[in-house]
Amino acid sequence: MNKILVTLLVAAATQFSAVAADASKSADVSKAATSAEQKAEKTADAAVAQSSKININTASEAELKLLKGVGDAKAKAIVEYRKQYGQFATVEDLTKVSGIGSKVLEDNRHLLTL
Repeated sequence: MNKILVTLLVAAATQFSAVAADASKSADVSKAATSAEQKAEKTADAAVAQSSKININTASEAELKLLKGVGDAKAKAIVEYRKQYGQFATVEDLTKVSGIGSKVLEDNRHLLTL
């Protein structure tokens, strides 16, 4: 069920990204797209918080990208770190990944688990 939810949320985020790209053609539409993106981010955060936490030892790149401040590169870096060094012993160990600082950790701590 969580994988289905994550897949739907990723698809929705992709849709909003496409809307945002098209919206840049006019200022009024651009403002609406920005608002839609913000709503999509809040919806994704709420959905993840309601359904379950993200296990940083097992989450896919798509699941990790749902975290605030984590895009393609950081999600990939987290997965690569796990492959190279093994599982995280604590949530705080996430900061050992290049590009993941204390700000990203604190912004997402309520969504993270082992």
